[in-house]
Amino acid sequence: MKDLEGMIITSTSGQNYLLTEKVDKQGAQGVVYEESTGKFIIKLYKRGNEFQNRNRLNKLEWLAKQSYPDQFIKPLDIFVKPYIGYAMEKVVDHVSLNKLLVPSREMSLSEWYNEETGGLRRRIFLGYKIAMQFALLHESNRAYCDISGNNILVNKDPKVASICMIDIDNIYIPGGDSGNILGTSRYMAPEIMNKQMQPDIFTDDYSLAVILFELLRCGHPYVGDMVEDGTPEQQEQAYRGLYPYVDEEDSPNMSTQMLPAEVVFTTKLANLFHKTFVKGKEKRVARATAREFALACLEASNKVMKCPECGHWHFASPDKNRKYFCPWCDEENPRPFFLQFKDRYYVLDAKTRKRVVMEEQPVESFVLREEKNAITNNYISNLYVKRDKFSRPVDQYFAINKAKDGKFYLVNSKNSVLYLLKNGQKTRVPITKDLGAVEIGYKDRIFFSDIDIDIMADPNSEIDDKYKGLVFRYAIFL
Repeated sequence: MKDLEGMIITSTSGQNYLLTEKVDKQGAQGVVYEESTGKFIIKLYKRGNEFQNRNRLNKLEWLAKQSYPDQFIKPLDIFVKPYIGYAMEKVVDHVSLNKLLVPSREMSLSEWYNEETGGLRRRIFLGYKIAMQFALLHESNRAYCDISGNNILVNKDPKVASICMIDIDNIYIPGGDSGNILGTSRYMAPEIMNKQMQPDIFTDDYSLAVILFELLRCGHPYVGDMVEDGTPEQQEQAYRGLYPYVDEEDSPNMSTQMLPAEVVFTTKLANLFHKTFVKGKEKRVARATAREFALACLEASNKVMKCPECGHWHFASPDKNRKYFCPWCDEENPRPFFLQFKDRYYVLDAKTRKRVVMEEQPVESFVLREEKNAITNNYISNLYVKRDKFSRPVDQYFAINKAKDGKFYLVNSKNSVLYLLKNGQKTRVPITKDLGAVEIGYKDRIFFSDIDIDIMADPNSEIDDKYKGLVFRYAIFL
């Protein structure tokens, strides 16, 4: 493909674009250019035969009409001559996710992981946002085909947790024409590497799992010590799934070169990775879905605490003596404060049909931080001070803020239905917006609904039919 710098090309809408410098090196499909206004990026394909060109144009026209999850960069304009291609919005202040996957050789792993790239808290929250974007795409029965660090951009500011997806011409509906896009070998599912299947949602789930694994542990799930120091052929064999998962029980392929699972995985995340890379290696339907990974990352992102000594984020996991140590500097940390969510539900006694039996089930326990904590009725939301248009806040139900006096205060600025039961008290107090900040203490309970007040007052009362089978969530300050 000849150099087109300085050429003016016209889109099907009649808009002229002056091509300037290339964005990157010429790839297998074509080349990407800047344009003179600095607002757009132009991707042009190499010339193919008549059949290939018609298919590419048909697909671009189809892609331009589609709706996408909010952080996908869609085609805005289409070109037919002299090359088929499209224009998309230029994403500024973002870099390839590869910057967070491949450790820098210019600094220590700890400095690069925690200071240069934002640390565990940011990485897990980025993992949530990435996984949720693909989950939403999959719900429309569309596969991305080429999930890799090259096609996911993250804000270059380590204090901003924003992402966007580019090169969405990879997207297609499974069963249709994939355009010969199979993916990037490091992230391809074994059945793609072995040429047994075309890309689909299940292969996307595999590729996503590899990306998330690398984002947290800085290594590949099948590239353990026996492969890391081996030949290029062994590495390719690992990508094909011919070596065991590094965390498989008694694995001969365990890794001493990547971050330990217990430092950067929750139990739920570890289980999702295990079922994807062990049972899901060959049984595609056993793989964790993008949505499962998204929710697990979201929960995990709210279980981290910041070490007051080194300033690095780590999971708030006590040792056998109930003490909290930072895995990065080995210093003991003060015990954090938690918000424990619980679900309670009601049934009728099988014998009397009158007595209400209340059962409670712990949901998750999240860390309250030294800052504002925005709470939904499911989790504590990670909020970053700096934002851009790709980083949107989560709608809060209420907030718990820590004041300079070291005490925590409940704030209902959204005027949600909210009740507080102080520890040792029997009466719940409605918390409204007008009350302002209300101090809360150890074992105080926050209720999102008041329907069971009368039920608790009279345990022999009949439960209203409209409440049978409903689950009600509340939270305990610990």
